[in-house]
Amino acid sequence: MDKEIFLKAAKEFGTPLYLYDLRVIKKRLEMVERTLKNVEHKIFFAFKSNSNPHLLEFVKSLGFGADVVSMNEYKMAKLVGFSPSNIVVNGNGKITDELKVYARDGVGCVNVDSSEEIQRFPDLSARIAIRINPDVDAKTHPYISTGLKKNKFGVNMESASAIIRSLPSNLKLVGIHSHIGSQITDISTFVDAFKSLKSFIDKESLKLEFVNIGGGWGIDYSHKGEGLNLQDYQEKVVPILKSFGVPIHLELGRFIVGPAGYLVTRVLELKRTTSKNFVIVDTSMSDLIRPSLYGAHHHIEFFPDGSEEIVADVVGRVCETGDTLGKNRKIFKPEIGDLGVIYNVGAYGYAMSSNYNLSLRPAEVAFDGRNLKLIRRRETLEDIVKLCDFSKNSKQ
Repeated sequence: MDKEIFLKAAKEFGTPLYLYDLRVIKKRLEMVERTLKNVEHKIFFAFKSNSNPHLLEFVKSLGFGADVVSMNEYKMAKLVGFSPSNIVVNGNGKITDELKVYARDGVGCVNVDSSEEIQRFPDLSARIAIRINPDVDAKTHPYISTGLKKNKFGVNMESASAIIRSLPSNLKLVGIHSHIGSQITDISTFVDAFKSLKSFIDKESLKLEFVNIGGGWGIDYSHKGEGLNLQDYQEKVVPILKSFGVPIHLELGRFIVGPAGYLVTRVLELKRTTSKNFVIVDTSMSDLIRPSLYGAHHHIEFFPDGSEEIVADVVGRVCETGDTLGKNRKIFKPEIGDLGVIYNVGAYGYAMSSNYNLSLRPAEVAFDGRNLKLIRRRETLEDIVKLCDFSKNSKQ
């Protein structure tokens, strides 16, 4: 993204600001398609990564299906035009009323998370896949690892076998599902997981319509070439996927939209102590919690007039010591009012934002290569107050 676009967006819409480059989303899809060109596949966009309706409409126009993990995400999918047959439902803790809706609407697939969930299914026909936990270490942050025995998602292979043998007649097993974690860059993790799935399917002699391998493709947060190596994936993983002999379904979010997002901010203060420099900006952990929650690294760049380099912590103004967006960063020294950009925030950025300290969620803007478009206005205090019915008492 050209620096002038950041400056123009900040001038027109203010800061902090989420800015999305739609061209990058298309480019990321093309990268996936090239990697998987030798295997029949379908991509479902993970709504949990970014649920802005404008972006959802855009990925739908590119041919994605919808991967949802809640009833509200499901309603949003239908609202922006996804047909139920093009939606896959994920997540644990689904209740009977939700399962009834999915069954009556005829969703493409419900990924069943447990034997208890099977028991909660209403007596209606439904297409299901069983989420198998292959007990493979994704070698990622523990909070986003989902494929180990101790994780809350899915069932082990022994339990999956028992579920298959006792499936009620109204439930049609159309696939097997596995998602072992997010932000995975180690190819061997995928190799181990998919070989394990293949052995299970062969052992059970399953006749499936597809195998859903989830997502988890890691991106280059550090800007040091540390994302998933797609050439290695094509050479080492794709042959295993082809061996399944059925179409492969993927649930990708971060890989598609993560690099397309930028959090544009301004410098409020430069604070110097005897031991550290701090650059205080007008965004915070309320807008982007990943660094505080996961210790996640996001590349940060400032656009100062000078060229003096300093080492500083980039922090927000939320009243928490953990409100740190970047620690010990070597940056060009900015001045108050200078613009800064935090990269790779298109996934799990705005989607995980909050009103902590009564922070107001920032605006979201899309860029198509020519024009900037406001796709969600900046939140106001009035928006929050409207949710609270205290107006009568406050006037007495």
